[in-house]
Amino acid sequence: MSPSHRVSGPRVPSFSRRMLSLIGETCTRPVALLVALGCLVPLADDVAGTVVASPGVDHAAARSGVAGSVVDPADRPDAEAAAASARVLVEEATRSLRADALARARADTLPLPTPARETAAAARTAPDPSPTPGTGSTATTTMTPGTGSTATTTMTPGTGSTAMTPGTGSTATAPVAPAAVTAETAAAATTDPEAGSVSGAGGPLSWAPPAGYTSYPVKRVTATDSLTTVNGRGGDVYVQLSPDHPVGPIAITDCRNAVVIGGHITVLPSATVNGADQRAIYVRNCTGTVHIEGVHIDGAVSGAQSDGIAVNAPKAVLQIQNVRVDGLRGGASGNHADVFQPWGGVREFRIDRLSGSSNFQGLHIFENRGEIGRGIIRNTDIAGTDVKPIDKGGYYIWTDCDDDYPLLLDNVYVTPRPGRPFSQSVWPSVTHKECPAKVSEGMATWPADDSITGGVHEGRPSSGAFVPAGTVGLGYTSPGY
Repeated sequence: MSPSHRVSGPRVPSFSRRMLSLIGETCTRPVALLVALGCLVPLADDVAGTVVASPGVDHAAARSGVAGSVVDPADRPDAEAAAASARVLVEEATRSLRADALARARADTLPLPTPARETAAAARTAPDPSPTPGTGSTATTTMTPGTGSTATTTMTPGTGSTAMTPGTGSTATAPVAPAAVTAETAAAATTDPEAGSVSGAGGPLSWAPPAGYTSYPVKRVTATDSLTTVNGRGGDVYVQLSPDHPVGPIAITDCRNAVVIGGHITVLPSATVNGADQRAIYVRNCTGTVHIEGVHIDGAVSGAQSDGIAVNAPKAVLQIQNVRVDGLRGGASGNHADVFQPWGGVREFRIDRLSGSSNFQGLHIFENRGEIGRGIIRNTDIAGTDVKPIDKGGYYIWTDCDDDYPLLLDNVYVTPRPGRPFSQSVWPSVTHKECPAKVSEGMATWPADDSITGGVHEGRPSSGAFVPAGTVGLGYTSPGY
């Protein structure tokens, strides 16, 4: 506790010095101490005793409720008067020390003054304690025949949970129990995101997955023509996409930490799945760190409209690294086909090496229906395409003047949709009334919005896409962290 927040009581003179002043300088200090120690008086309100008057001290008020009489020390012999006075002094000192101890205890329980935003951020730092996954649950797959199936595979962690490959009788068994969440796991979610920045493809990534993730319960996803929902039941989960063929979209729900590394997702030939907008990866109601790495998302499917990655997890930290999202399709009257959108809120999103393309929108990162705590986007290139039909859109990074969360844009590139100017491919655009973009030497910045650091470059990176085709997906190997 800092000195400025400590409450202290009055300093009490040495007992021996007080006794010497009363008994006389001819008395030695040890004798004075003995007199003091021999005269300790309990202060409990229900203890009966004699209160000795002392000039300038209202003992009746100080000890109201204690039975006894007030005696003038002048009516007693000198020694007795000295002892009585010593009793009063000890009583005063004891009361003072108790008051001081109480003040210190109360001071230790008071919160230190913290700005409101920092307080809210601190409250979100550690994931909520949650029960570990249960046991005995199984994975069930319901298949609907025909193209554009909207069947759902639901998987929950537990002993003996299985995932069945459609059309075969093979099953995969998950580990018996999850690893305990450790301090290292929690620390991984709060590692300084400014550290370890890299430039371009190749080399270590910025953020590692949660510590111990290889011991999480494994959920294998194999369904190709349905949405697979992985329910973490408040615990940790390691989602493994099929290593030998593309799978359909996935939803990761109600987890603490979740990890997806490698694999290929091909969206379904529809705009909705089970009545909701289609998303290749959807994260909902998770509370820890969700790490998505090395995944290839293919949205270039006839009849498909889909987001790439969408998030509705206000307590989670989302890490997207070495991900490629190709050929998303959508429109204003249907699915908006964002490469990435945290529409429901997220504690923090972190992106390092993301390449994406869409005929409608790209990074839709304004606070829509949920609060965003912080955002970091590094080494990212988004391209507009002119796949027909074109139904409005065309903004490939979208923030808002009213957003107050800190956003870092580092090495971010946007290639406009063919025929559309760069100045109208970012939002707020150059014609916005409140916080217009400023485009100078091929870079858009927002000088009137002090929550945004950095800017967006026009065109493609000189060295090519940050996540080149063929470098992620099936057979992916992480470059490390």
